Amino acid sequence: MKQSIQLASLFAIASLLTACQSEDTASNATTDKQASVITTVQLLQPSGYDLSVTDITASALPPINQSHDAIGFSQSIDATLNLVAPSLTQQQNSDQYWRTVSGAQLNTGIKLAISQSESVIRIAPRGDNRSGGLIHSPAIAPEQLRLYKINKNGIDRSASMIHSTSDPQAMATAGIIDDSSALTLSKQASAGQYQLQVMQPLAAQDSYLINVKEKGSPYQLELHAPATLASSNDTLNFSLAISNSDIALQPTATLKQSNGQYHQLALVNVDQQWQAQLPEALTLPSSNRGLSEIQLDIETRIDNKPVIRTVKTAFKQYVPSAMWGESAQIHWQQQLPVKAMLDLQIANPGRYELSAVLVGTDASGAVGNILRSQSALWLEGDGQVSLIFDRDTIIASGLKAPFFLQALELKDQGQMARLSYLSHAAQL
Repeated sequence: MKQSIQLASLFAIASLLTACQSEDTASNATTDKQASVITTVQLLQPSGYDLSVTDITASALPPINQSHDAIGFSQSIDATLNLVAPSLTQQQNSDQYWRTVSGAQLNTGIKLAISQSESVIRIAPRGDNRSGGLIHSPAIAPEQLRLYKINKNGIDRSASMIHSTSDPQAMATAGIIDDSSALTLSKQASAGQYQLQVMQPLAAQDSYLINVKEKGSPYQLELHAPATLASSNDTLNFSLAISNSDIALQPTATLKQSNGQYHQLALVNVDQQWQAQLPEALTLPSSNRGLSEIQLDIETRIDNKPVIRTVKTAFKQYVPSAMWGESAQIHWQQQLPVKAMLDLQIANPGRYELSAVLVGTDASGAVGNILRSQSALWLEGDGQVSLIFDRDTIIASGLKAPFFLQALELKDQGQMARLSYLSHAAQL
């Protein structure tokens, strides 16, 4: 009987403990549920130097990065770091020009425009594979070079305008290993036209690249052009000017695609800006791995002096293959944002990268950076990408609400191309 009473007491105590544990578990679940909140924020519209995609297009080229591994992490950054938007344009200055000439032309003599004494002229042999095999033109010994001034009475052969020369071995020592020779003009060489001639017999079909570098010339050709170009654009817009002159320029344009193919482009001047017209076949990139290049050439006269310039700049051609939705889901725990989820619409399977900076506010109302979060994953179709915000890093920063999402960026890692960028994405 005593044993029965003891067993009953044990069962009663166990039941009470179980009930208490059940209540604690339910209480904790309720607390966690209250601490975890999901809100939706609308992404702001692009402005300024932001980049956006409104229509997506599939890319037919094989992706560079084909990894299917998902990666996500966040790291603290300097609170005062200036978040600079990626530059969509680039600037190139040129005080030189290039010409491709034949062996026959060099034996006869070619005309060159020089606007600066002590300029450097380099002659580099080129290869030719039109016959089916690579034929490399022979190097030119510098002692075979002649340079004469052309005046109103014709070519003045009484005095050479060459100050010094460099042979291919000397050029190779300087890091130029293309079998080129070079010459420097004398200080007495005035601005004007010159004739460059090669005395050694050259085959008519031989090919050479002539580079004239006019260091210190007051006439610099300045180009502002895009750093990237989406396949949805059928024009390449740029501006072109030459220093110390407001003369109108008439450039010619050549596009070199990443596969090495050259194409002449038609140009149109619209409101002081130039537009290079891209045929439909040239809007799509020919490779995900390489860069395309635009080359612009001008020939003009400034202060009655002949001036020739070439300027080149490389840019990335890409297909706008993905875009994010209009909103983001923000996950909160104890009033701190711990995750942002964005919907991605994609045109073809691939690896995509999303990154952003979480910004907070201090007691005085000033904002500061907290952390940068990055995620990358392979998507077979439309899906979601998460950005994780480490709670400990947020707490350690001392910054609090209102929080902001800035420097939001989407990349296609298969193309190694930036697709979208928002300097100010949302207030959380």
